[in-house]
Amino acid sequence: MGKRMQRTQLLLEPEQHHALVEIARKEGRSISDIVREMVQRQIEQRRETARADLERRLEALQCIRRHRDEAVERRGGRPVDLDVAALIRQAREERDERALNAFDDRC
Repeated sequence: MGKRMQRTQLLLEPEQHHALVEIARKEGRSISDIVREMVQRQIEQRRETARADLERRLEALQCIRRHRDEAVERRGGRPVDLDVAALIRQAREERDERALNAFDDRC
């Protein structure tokens, strides 16, 4: 028994419909068959793009881990102890101070 199909209705621009009719006519196939093939290719392409993106992200994480491990090794096994919230707060305060000074200089 064949695959169970789902009926889907879609609207095409006239140029798209004309192109599909021409492809189907030249290949001796139905428009539905051509559209299913195109959809499948696009699904596969998007999956491959997603896989490649995931691989790039994982490689970046591995690189970050290597750098972290190297930094810990350079520090004699001691991890970097940073208070990120305090650093952000300090950076914001410095930025605000510079902005106020620039404003005061103009007035």
